Amino acid sequence: MTFNLFLASRLMREPGRIVGPISKVLGIVINLLYNVVYGITQTNSLGITIILFTVFVRLLMIPIAYNQQKSMFVMRKIQPEIQKIQDKYKGMMNDPEIQRKMTMETQRVYRENNYNMFSGCLPLLIQMPIFFGLYYVMQHPFVYIDKINEIYSVVSQGIIDCISSGNSEALGLFNTVCASLGIEKGTDVDVSMFNYILNAIDPAQVKQFVGLVGDANVTAMYEEKTVIESFLGLNLTETVGFALNRKLILPILSGVTTWLSSWLMSRKNVSTDPNIQSQQKVMNITMPLIMAWFTTSVPAGLGVYWITGNVFMVIQQLILTKHFENKELKQEERNGAKKK
Repeated sequence: MTFNLFLASRLMREPGRIVGPISKVLGIVINLLYNVVYGITQTNSLGITIILFTVFVRLLMIPIAYNQQKSMFVMRKIQPEIQKIQDKYKGMMNDPEIQRKMTMETQRVYRENNYNMFSGCLPLLIQMPIFFGLYYVMQHPFVYIDKINEIYSVVSQGIIDCISSGNSEALGLFNTVCASLGIEKGTDVDVSMFNYILNAIDPAQVKQFVGLVGDANVTAMYEEKTVIESFLGLNLTETVGFALNRKLILPILSGVTTWLSSWLMSRKNVSTDPNIQSQQKVMNITMPLIMAWFTTSVPAGLGVYWITGNVFMVIQQLILTKHFENKELKQEERNGAKKK
């Protein structure tokens, strides 16, 4: 009996037509970075690879971040004009014609100052496809990283050979695993498909399989697999979850760094509109909570990616804020010199 397509699809969790190509591209980049890390350090570290990948992505996005920060300072500059327009039509916003006039005048101010009100959305629009694509890479790193695929294949082949040899304990464990995954008893699988099973079952079961195989090479590959997927004591391919263990630090750091990044962005928002101020406060509270909760439901590697990205953004925002403040100060000094 062969491995049926429905089961394969469920275990493999194909990313689909949109996210699938993104995952493949990200997988190529991560595979290259992984080889670089190994070539330099001789260390099979998936964690270091994720951090380097995050920095690589953020460096590519610096021009977008620059324009986003620039727009914030432009908004601060034109805020008095926007406020005058709002005061001008205050109490008359029930009239559709008045609303139209106010919108046109506001857009004129934006246009004259080259302000793009949608600039803040672009980084998020770019980040989301990467985030979802990386989700599948972290779920199945052996599919995208050649070295990990080699290790998984050696372990899988050793287990398959052990089961085929008639080892009753290995066969019993295999039947238990099949039952937990919804696989019919007696189903035959090849190495590539068993890799997905190996990735889906509990690490304790994998260790038990390896012990039953009793082959030194398989044992060495299993230990290498553990080293690759571990970072600071966390298995990067496992879902974080809500359990009170060391993995809980990831959602906590995810929430804290998200809040810090959002706070640094919003503290320069000088809007006097109470509605905007209220919305910003709500976002500064809800977004960190959402990201903390979301981190519990994804592989730990994705949490490392998000936290690293937030730390990069915090540093980036501090540098860019200082840059634009100095630029603004110099402009004011030049304007003052001209008046004299």
